[in-house]
Amino acid sequence: DPDFAALLKRDATVAIGSLGYTGRQGEHMQAVFNTVDTHNLVVCTLCSCYPWSVLGLPPVWYKAPPYRSRAVIDPRGVLEEFGLTLPATTKIRVWDSTAELRYLVVPTRPKGTEDWSEERLADLVTRDAMIGTGLAGATK
Repeated sequence: DPDFAALLKRDATVAIGSLGYTGRQGEHMQAVFNTVDTHNLVVCTLCSCYPWSVLGLPPVWYKAPPYRSRAVIDPRGVLEEFGLTLPATTKIRVWDSTAELRYLVVPTRPKGTEDWSEERLADLVTRDAMIGTGLAGATK
């Protein structure tokens, strides 16, 4: 939905709230969009700031010191440990969530899904894709 995507870019908190996802741990959100040239990865280097109201409980690895420290200094290596090998030409941007601002990755749309319904597309988007440690449509 191009209109919703535009709202998500402009004000993710309002866009997400319009879907009924509100509350603590998700009151200030920013959406970052993956592209063919750029992949986004979210981490909280200080503790484990995470958009609970949108993604549910954080995975154990998200709160673990190895992920929190290595995602910033070696994001490509961390992604490879998750089974995600990106082309060397893909830029990786790391976003540090804080108590004031939580990030949500909007994954790229998988090829061949142009005429899919919203419901069918939603099945392809995982928690890991919205953190940036996976891709939409990818399963482990």
